[in-house]
Amino acid sequence: MKTIIKKELSREKEFIKKHLFEEKIALNSLWLSGWVIVGILVFIIGYIFYYGFPTCLSFHYLFSPPEGGRYDNGGILYQIVATLYLIIGAIIVAAPIGISAAIYLTEYSPQNFITRMIRFAIENLAGIPSIIYGLFGLAFFVIFLKFEYSILAGALTVAIMVLPVIIRTSEEALKAVPQTFRQSSLALGVNKWQTISNVVLPSAFPGILTGILLSVGRIVGESAVLILAAGGSITVLPALISNEYPYFLPDSARPLAVHLYYQATSYDTRGKAFATGVVLIFIVLALNYCINQISKSYSKRFVR
Repeated sequence: MKTIIKKELSREKEFIKKHLFEEKIALNSLWLSGWVIVGILVFIIGYIFYYGFPTCLSFHYLFSPPEGGRYDNGGILYQIVATLYLIIGAIIVAAPIGISAAIYLTEYSPQNFITRMIRFAIENLAGIPSIIYGLFGLAFFVIFLKFEYSILAGALTVAIMVLPVIIRTSEEALKAVPQTFRQSSLALGVNKWQTISNVVLPSAFPGILTGILLSVGRIVGESAVLILAAGGSITVLPALISNEYPYFLPDSARPLAVHLYYQATSYDTRGKAFATGVVLIFIVLALNYCINQISKSYSKRFVR
């Protein structure tokens, strides 16, 4: 009997050791994968910063317009302003539509053929290549609606492009709100819309902001869409900071990503492309920080 018990105990110990060994291998593999991703990110950013940071530190490069009628001489003030205009314009258009669509799909829509078609359309919009959006913007906004190459046409095009991202992330954020929140509010006699606006949306707000942040990152990095829709011209400084030109939406624009593309494909200005890349990274990091701070402060206020 004792011999049988000893054999069973030894088998159990071997079984435990085997599974502990497998768990350790899996944990180390996951740990290594995470650090490989961090290493790749640090290498890419470090490489760009190494070649671009000295030029980026120049006040003249950041805050002066192009010189001599050439886009590759002078600074990138016009491109920075155009990038900010495009971000603001696209988010103003895409965020209300995307969040409203997510609210409908999560809170109101019945599970029928129409809802399935809407979800199918959203999934297909998310999978369309960006160059197709650019062709659509060129054909519809630039030619058919006669917006010409402009910030308006570019902002509307990228707004359509980021709609699926905002809808899906907002929908997931709304689904993550516990059903008990809704039930408790309805039990107090509050109607459904008041429950959504006063209880559900504040709880899902950090997740919705995350979707907007992802959309901003995609807008900042797009070039093909904006070449076809916004035109890529930087002959004038967009208005709102210039008294000489009273309009800015009808103006053609060259955002930073498009300017970086032209710099990288030109032998004379290839070195400046790294500096433009550094500015792009700083803009994304600054927007990321601001949105995260807004999300944190809003979450604390809602909890209190």
